[in-house]
Amino acid sequence: MKKYISCVVLVLLCLICAMVFYANASDLWAPNDQLPEEEGTNTQVGSFSDNILSPDQALSASIDASGTILSEYLSETNLRLEWVAFKSSLEKDAYLSCELYLDTPDTITRVSGGYILIDGEKFDLDAITAVGTSTLVKTVTKTYKDTEAILAKIEIQLTLTDESAVLLCGTVCAEEKHMEMKSGHKIDFENISMYPALPSGDEVVCLAMALKHLGYEVDPVELAELYLDKGPVGYTDPSAANVGNPQNVYNSYGCLPPVIVNAGEKFISASGGKDKIHDMSGVSVNELYYQISQGKPVIVWACESFDITPSISRIWVIDGKTVYVKSNMMAMVLIGYDYENGTVTLSSPNGTEFEIDMELFEMRFNQMGSYAVLID
Repeated sequence: MKKYISCVVLVLLCLICAMVFYANASDLWAPNDQLPEEEGTNTQVGSFSDNILSPDQALSASIDASGTILSEYLSETNLRLEWVAFKSSLEKDAYLSCELYLDTPDTITRVSGGYILIDGEKFDLDAITAVGTSTLVKTVTKTYKDTEAILAKIEIQLTLTDESAVLLCGTVCAEEKHMEMKSGHKIDFENISMYPALPSGDEVVCLAMALKHLGYEVDPVELAELYLDKGPVGYTDPSAANVGNPQNVYNSYGCLPPVIVNAGEKFISASGGKDKIHDMSGVSVNELYYQISQGKPVIVWACESFDITPSISRIWVIDGKTVYVKSNMMAMVLIGYDYENGTVTLSSPNGTEFEIDMELFEMRFNQMGSYAVLID
């Protein structure tokens, strides 16, 4: 009898041990649905939250960044790319997940196709029907093998059934250096007013402010007259020359970064300087804030009034190229950021310095084309 009871007890103990082992083995060997695929690129329609590590899933992160890229031309139909970049300090690989949204008026918009191009790798878009805002078009999760940074050039074209297209271009910049930045920094900066001499010369006045910050003796009017290329309204590409005369109140539409870079290079050379001027258009705001943290102000194309949504005010066809002129655009100098308070500090060519909500600044900066210029 005792032997029988002993056998029963032994069998029960074995069963209990087997159950415990099975439960633990399930936890050990079950696939982790939140980890990205180790190889290749995963594309799907759906949320990217299940396709990328979040900060609370790792002991620490060497890259943890996110942002938004908007289509530039501000038509009634716009593209919006929400991206997240992450790299655990315990892994060699980094991951970039992108959600592409179509924002439209409260009407039905039919899409026939298109593509997402990330660092030369192309992903086709399927035909969909969108109604209203925030229609998720596609999710792309990309693995960057054995890297310390994600520097991704992104181009998107969405084709509508009427054969028109909506374009989006931008750059994702996420590096370990961005994780090491201070929570905020503000540069001691001297403002210059464009009034009364240069009432529409915000871009060249911002260039003058940046040059003066580096120690150059510069007169904004002389800079505009001698070094800024100018052309007639309606016949000039703002990427080639200033449209109109910045000394005029009316009928002058400014210029874009290549013109300011060219003017700055000519002035620095004539002054015997060694500084370099860079077109940083398309970079993410993470990189802009990093430059500020290093004490380097950045010229940005933003809004005269941030409360007003920009729109297209003029459309010109110049040498076969369609040029869109946006209302409410004004160049300023970014001189500060504060992550804790969620603000940035801007120096305006109106002669003032002010703080503004960081998210609002980033939205307007994207809507204006993510144009920026740095001198260092």
